[in-house]
Amino acid sequence: MRAMVIGLVGIGVAGVGFLAVPDSSAIIIRHDVPDAEYVVAGADYPALVDLISRGDCIGTLIDESFVLSVAHCAVDLSRGDSLKVGGATHVVARVYLHPQWRDRDRYDIALVHLEQPVSGVDPIPVYRGSDELGAVVTLVGRGVTATGLDGEAGEHTDGNLRRATNVVSAVNDQFLEVVFERPGQDGVTDLEGVGAAGDSGCPAFIDVDGTQYVAGLNSWGDADHGIGIGQYGARDYQTRVSRFAGWLDEVIGSRPESRPEDDDHTGEGWSKVGLGSILGLSLVIGAAVALRSRRRGAHPS
Repeated sequence: MRAMVIGLVGIGVAGVGFLAVPDSSAIIIRHDVPDAEYVVAGADYPALVDLISRGDCIGTLIDESFVLSVAHCAVDLSRGDSLKVGGATHVVARVYLHPQWRDRDRYDIALVHLEQPVSGVDPIPVYRGSDELGAVVTLVGRGVTATGLDGEAGEHTDGNLRRATNVVSAVNDQFLEVVFERPGQDGVTDLEGVGAAGDSGCPAFIDVDGTQYVAGLNSWGDADHGIGIGQYGARDYQTRVSRFAGWLDEVIGSRPESRPEDDDHTGEGWSKVGLGSILGLSLVIGAAVALRSRRRGAHPS
C-alpha cells in the first residue's frame, strides 16, 4: 500500500487511454516487539487471496463466489485469470470496479466474481455498522516489512503473512484512518502496525463477539512534517467497507452471467481501457515489471 503514486499516461495514439499502476505494501511493525509476534500462518486466514502475485495485493472471500479488494488492484485482473482460494484454483469470471472509481483517492473498492463457488473456505462477512471510530482493528498483509524507526525506507520482503493491530482514529464516508503510534504513546497497541508496499486490498478486521468482519481495505498511506511512509506518526487509510455495503449487495445479489462480449471490467461509466498499440502495451508491461510488488499509494494530492 504505502508508496508513491505512479501512473502511466497513454501515448497520443488513437484508441490509447491511460492506465494507472498503483502501489501496495506489507505490514510495518514496532521496533521493540519481536517480528515473530507478528508473523502468522496463511492457514489461519484461508479466505485471503493473493491477487497479482504473492506479496502483491490481496483480496478477501466475502461470498462463496466473490472476492473483495480495492479497485486499484482489481483493475489489473481480467476474465480468465486464475486465483488460488483455499488451495484450489478458481477462474475469474468478471471484475466489478466501483462505478465512481477513477483513481486511488476515492471509491477504491471492487469485487471479483469467480466462475465457480468456493468450497471448504468460510467467507468473511463485511462490517455494516457505523461505530468504527475508536475501534481496534486487525490488519493482515503480506509484502515488504520494516519497523517504525525506518518505515518503508528500511523495507525487506520475506513473503510472510503478518497481522498487526491499530485503533481507528478518524472516519469519513470513504476511509478509516489509523495512526502508527510510537511505543509508550497513549493508544498504542501491543502489536501496533500499519500497511506497507504490497498490502493493497488487505483487510482490516473488526471483531464482534468472536466473529471477524471486514471493516476496511488497505488503500493508501500518508506522511507529513518530516515523517516518512511507514514511520512512527504516519497515517494509514483503509477503504471504509460499511459505506459500500449497498453496492456490494447489489453486485452480489445480481450474480449476472458472464458473456463473451462483455467487458472484462464492469462499472457504470467505466470499463477496461484498450491500449490500442503494441508500443503502449510494451510500456505498460515494462512499468509493471519495474514496479514489482509496489501497489499502494501515498496521499493523492
